[in-house]
Amino acid sequence: MRYFNESISRSARGGYTVVELLVVVVIAVLLLTIAVPAFQATIYSSNRTLAVNAIQACSIMGRDVAINTGKDGAVVFVYDPEVQRVSIIPAIRVGTIREASTAPSGPGGGGGGPAASGFGDQPYFDRDVFVPAPIGEVLTLPEGWMVNGYAAPGMLLDYDSAGDEAAVWYNSEKYGDTNPNRDIKDDPHWVFPETGFFPRDAQINGGSLNGNFSNVNANIKTARQTFMIRFDARTGAVSRDTSSALFVDPRNSRQRQPSGNPLSPYEQTLRIDLAEDLEVWASRVLSSPDLTNDRVTYGNDDAELREQLIGTASNDTILVKPVSRVALYDISKLALGLGARGVNRDTNSLYLPHDQSQRDVDIDLDTSLWGGSAPPLATIMTQISQWIDGDTDFNDRIDFDDEPDSRIFLVQSYTGEMQEVFR
Repeated sequence: MRYFNESISRSARGGYTVVELLVVVVIAVLLLTIAVPAFQATIYSSNRTLAVNAIQACSIMGRDVAINTGKDGAVVFVYDPEVQRVSIIPAIRVGTIREASTAPSGPGGGGGGPAASGFGDQPYFDRDVFVPAPIGEVLTLPEGWMVNGYAAPGMLLDYDSAGDEAAVWYNSEKYGDTNPNRDIKDDPHWVFPETGFFPRDAQINGGSLNGNFSNVNANIKTARQTFMIRFDARTGAVSRDTSSALFVDPRNSRQRQPSGNPLSPYEQTLRIDLAEDLEVWASRVLSSPDLTNDRVTYGNDDAELREQLIGTASNDTILVKPVSRVALYDISKLALGLGARGVNRDTNSLYLPHDQSQRDVDIDLDTSLWGGSAPPLATIMTQISQWIDGDTDFNDRIDFDDEPDSRIFLVQSYTGEMQEVFR
């Protein structure tokens, strides 16, 4: 009996009281309160460093691609809202495509019909075509980190062979539509890679959603556009060519034509998703005199099919222009600086996702992020550029009251190195 009582007493003394448990819980909560923000700050700092390193490495990679392949090289900036990441893709030039001018006075502009492919004396655009390079690696920015390219005043305009202006690159409503005479076309802009807001099942913008080939309507807005840093094959220097080009980036869709099983060897050559080598595929499409396989060479139908496969209207290509300045930033900080409540959850950006049941592209910002008091679209666009420039209080000047959160980099002409611009 005595042994039993002593066992109970020792057992009681070895337990924990409610007060002691509460003290332990409080201490644990305090430690978590201190540790979690510190851990989050460490992760944020690490992601920021990874993003900066990717920006600094990409231009060197593009220069190396140009020197080692003997072809004009580039790095192209692409955003996929499904993956919610910016990718930086090394690319090489494989050829040139000639397309009808979309200037209001050109054969493909102002008439509302399909673009002319038989040029004759009609004005046209010659656009270089790039494909992913066989060397180098795709760099991906951490989630939430974005990059914009600087479009200098007037850069939103293209000039055809007759010297007429056309608005093709970044021609959605927020950039003044397809009218080259809008004042906004002469303003500078920090443009975002608008590469993933399009109908993926349409071969061309405005075409049917079953992947069928359709007549190209030159008056429809460009579905996919972004920027690149371009390097000269001869010297490895930053290219002085500022004209628009095309980058081949196959859309993620099974809606392709020709369809059927089995496909003939000729039909297989038209399917970019079946190409083992994009450089070979693109070179063939650009150079084939009888692309339609009708035994009539250099016909209008060959030029029309070429535009549908690899031209500006194709959803397998991205219209790009070279830039020499890029800006890196945290999208959540930009949204906060603009007075938005956050970012769109579907795209992790300020953009609305494209409704895949609609065949016409309509690239637009999600103004609901501002609640019921969204500023006019033109104001938002102006403030985006101001915030990136460092004018975070939007008073048209950068002073000591501003707190820049973006990092701007300038590409050095001959070395390809990124030099940060401090404000």
